[in-house]
Amino acid sequence: MNTRQGALRLTLNYLLVAGLWIVFSDKLVAALELTARQTEQVQVWKGLVFVLLTGALLYLTINRHLRNQATIGMALRASEERLSLALSATEDGLWDWDLRNRSVYYSPGYHALLGMHEGELSTDREQWQELLHPDDRAPYQRALNDLLQAEEDTSSEHSFRLRHRDGSYRWVLSRGRLQLDSLGRPARFIGTVKDVTQSRADADSLRQAAAVFESTQEGVLVTDAQQTIVHINPAFSRITGYSEAEILGKHPTLLKSGRHDETFYQHLWHTLQTQGSWSGEVWNRRKDGEIYPQWQCIRAIQDANGLLSHYVAVFSDITVLKHSQHELDHLVHHDPLSGLPNRLLFSERVEHALQRAQRDARRGAVLVIDLDHFKHINESLGHNVGDMLLKAAGERLAEQIGTGATLARLGGDEFAVLSEDCGLAEQAGQLAQTLIDCLDEPFMLDGQELFISASAGVCLYPGDAQTVDQVLRNVDSALFKAKSSGRGGFAFYDQEQTEYARQRVELIAGMRHAIENGELRVHYQPLHCLVGSRMIGVEALVRWQHPQRGLVPPGEFIPVAEDSGMISAIDAWVLEHACRQMVTWRAAGHSLEFVAVNVSSRLFSRGELDQRVSQVLQATGLPAACLELEVTESAVMDDPDQAQALLERLRALGVRLAIDDFGTGYSSLARLKRLPVHKLKLDQSFVAGLPHDKDDLAITRAVIALAHSMDLKVLAEGVERAEQLEHLRRLGCDYVQGYFIGRPVSHEELKLS
Repeated sequence: MNTRQGALRLTLNYLLVAGLWIVFSDKLVAALELTARQTEQVQVWKGLVFVLLTGALLYLTINRHLRNQATIGMALRASEERLSLALSATEDGLWDWDLRNRSVYYSPGYHALLGMHEGELSTDREQWQELLHPDDRAPYQRALNDLLQAEEDTSSEHSFRLRHRDGSYRWVLSRGRLQLDSLGRPARFIGTVKDVTQSRADADSLRQAAAVFESTQEGVLVTDAQQTIVHINPAFSRITGYSEAEILGKHPTLLKSGRHDETFYQHLWHTLQTQGSWSGEVWNRRKDGEIYPQWQCIRAIQDANGLLSHYVAVFSDITVLKHSQHELDHLVHHDPLSGLPNRLLFSERVEHALQRAQRDARRGAVLVIDLDHFKHINESLGHNVGDMLLKAAGERLAEQIGTGATLARLGGDEFAVLSEDCGLAEQAGQLAQTLIDCLDEPFMLDGQELFISASAGVCLYPGDAQTVDQVLRNVDSALFKAKSSGRGGFAFYDQEQTEYARQRVELIAGMRHAIENGELRVHYQPLHCLVGSRMIGVEALVRWQHPQRGLVPPGEFIPVAEDSGMISAIDAWVLEHACRQMVTWRAAGHSLEFVAVNVSSRLFSRGELDQRVSQVLQATGLPAACLELEVTESAVMDDPDQAQALLERLRALGVRLAIDDFGTGYSSLARLKRLPVHKLKLDQSFVAGLPHDKDDLAITRAVIALAHSMDLKVLAEGVERAEQLEHLRRLGCDYVQGYFIGRPVSHEELKLS
């Protein structure tokens, strides 16, 4: 019975009782036949009695109603409290949408879920819709519209994102129920929301983990606490050959190879039990019986109570890696061309030999064998033939030393031998000569018969050296000594050679700062024309004014500069300074026709000399015809085609060109006649014997005749005596230079008048 029906029933009962009271009380008074005054008094008392009775009845009714309301209120509050506690325990929020009044109630838990204070959410839906993620608004509205079309009470469940107070979006799961009124119209939509951000992230992580588990190339094996296999991944089957049906329910010992003893497994389980994980290399057996190496990681998994629940083993097949490691180790320690030990392995063996020598008072020798002029093989026949020669030479050397020594290829054309049985210098010398002699025999390579010689350096240990670095340094010094003595032989290390090497290193270090520190000087040597006996030009020669040693002889530092590659920078420096000095002389009115500058083979071989010369001429303002470049015959013949192209580019600039040291190389006359040069410089080695040496005389006469036949001028170097000058004049030589004409001096000392 609802409230309206109860009120109506109570009113009807009251009217009935009141009506009956009036009717029967009036009849009773009339029956008593009282006087008017008595009747009036009875009517008053009757009214009072009626009021008392109805008041008592009203009191009882209201009291009963209030007791019922109190009982209902207590039950309602208890229910609300239970609901609140339940929502709090589940961290859910409650919402109640009155569709007729268009107002929404949000519980404190709903506010807390979004980081808001209670009452901060408005009772209308506009504020809530602003919190909804933009991408979720349209799908949510479509679902809501479909729900509102329902013809009966309907439940719904949706996931969407709401904006938290901190600006982030939280995923929530909303469960609600639509209630209809008596006319079947939507009246109320009530439900709960739950923050599922973490659970969705966990679910995503699980899906990703499952995908990784299934797709990873590593095998995965899962067992229960009793070590019964409960799960594997596809990679496990691919690596081991066992299918899921064949392995589930089995024990991992089925995979044992038998290569590990009980101690290995005891250590494995001890580590697993004490540390919770173990990793290492283990050999297992495939289904087909093949034993193979694995890198395996095993981890103990515990449940929520901290009790062991599973073991997980992740492993990879490292067969290819082991094979690659073996190959890599061989490559690291061996020369790929000859297959011999390389410098690294040889150094390790020398170190061990030195340790044994100190421990057992033994003596031995280290030899380095270098093939003489090997680069000529590469340049003339190609690197393929050179490689074949190196390999054949290594095989021949290996036959001579046998198995009691170590043969290595240090790099390039250098081989090294470690012999721990050569305690005496005589024995080491005999071994060195044997190795040199074996290489004298011809090599038949690719249908060609090749001859090559070798030089060797010898270092005895521990007498001459106690460390690996000392051994290798000393044996290199001995090799250098052997090569300096004419090649084709051997030499022992001595202290004098070490001192020479030390001075050489110091010289190179000093030269690196010579240009920067302004220590280089340019001296000029006069060039005279024999017709008219006048000076027509000068040759620029570099000198080094060392701050401690004074003037360093050019014969000492020029070869070092060429070997170290610094000669190119020196040549460029001399070129610029000589051109600037020539401009100064011309401005002063001196009649010099040109300045000659030497070009080293290194600078010439770069192929950019014409660009450098053009830049210097432009920067200094010197006319090109006032510059003469002297290029050695050997530099031109190293690559004749490239040299000719470069010389033609230089000739196009307008500079003079001269071939220096002519007669000392191997010039091709067919190429010489095509070179765009102006002059040949006869090497001083042929001038020195004039006029008495018949061979020098014949060569000088032939060179002068050859040059004149090709319209070239000839300049003779190294003229130191009057008789040489006079004889050159009679032979028709055009120009001369030398100490008899004038020594190289600074520009201040040069006499130009």
